Amino acid sequence: MKKVIIDTDCTIDVKGCDLDDAFAILFLLAHPNIDVRLITTTFGNNNEDVTYKATKKMLDDLKIDIPLVKGGLYSHEAGAAIKNEVESNDDIIILSLGATTNTQKALALGMDPKKVKSFVAMGGITEELQFNKKVMDELNLSIDYLSAIYALERLDDIHIITGNNCMKHKYEVPANPSYKSELMNYLKPSLERLTKEFMDEFGESKLVVWDALAALYITNPEYFIDVYKNIALDEHLLRGYLVDGTDKKVNLPEIKDNINAMEYIVQVIEEGN
Repeated sequence: MKKVIIDTDCTIDVKGCDLDDAFAILFLLAHPNIDVRLITTTFGNNNEDVTYKATKKMLDDLKIDIPLVKGGLYSHEAGAAIKNEVESNDDIIILSLGATTNTQKALALGMDPKKVKSFVAMGGITEELQFNKKVMDELNLSIDYLSAIYALERLDDIHIITGNNCMKHKYEVPANPSYKSELMNYLKPSLERLTKEFMDEFGESKLVVWDALAALYITNPEYFIDVYKNIALDEHLLRGYLVDGTDKKVNLPEIKDNINAMEYIVQVIEEGN
């Protein structure tokens, strides 16, 4: 069973914000081979107060008993919690779904990077993200790019699911969806809300459930083609760009063409409840 720390900027039920973090969290909690040891909240989709409240409400509503620690710019508690969890466990994976601030703080507080089995992040871009010719900003690494540089410099076995790779795998919410599990039915109102917002902003009804695809790399790496790249850890990360360089070797996995990623993710959530 794989042990995972989820560092998230979850904003389920927050108008105008994404719900991909919630999708990723519930997918990992439902997966039979995943042991979620800790959830920490950061900023990105919204500020750290909003993301903590949204995450706590979801866990409370669903009666999910997982340690939750608020983090971000103005506290060290989440960084300390990540450090303690890593040092108390062998082979733990950090899944970073928002700003990398909490991971950076864990390292600054003395966390041994060699104790982290792997660092999996959703974020970064290799070219502009476009929805129907409208450009979208990078989602995560750019939010606190100095923390991203600090963390990526020190960690090994880094896997980054880029925004560009996520764009290839979308989820269309069925008309009048009839989900069978408590978890998918909990997501349903937010899925319908986000579909409308997405259509209004981008003219697109299919959702990119970004963070869930990063979670999928943890559960099923065989669904991906590993693409290793030497990148620069410099000012390009201010806009989230992963450009060629000599500073760090990272993996930018791409989902195989024959994999229906979102169908599998929904199936796991439905069956794991």
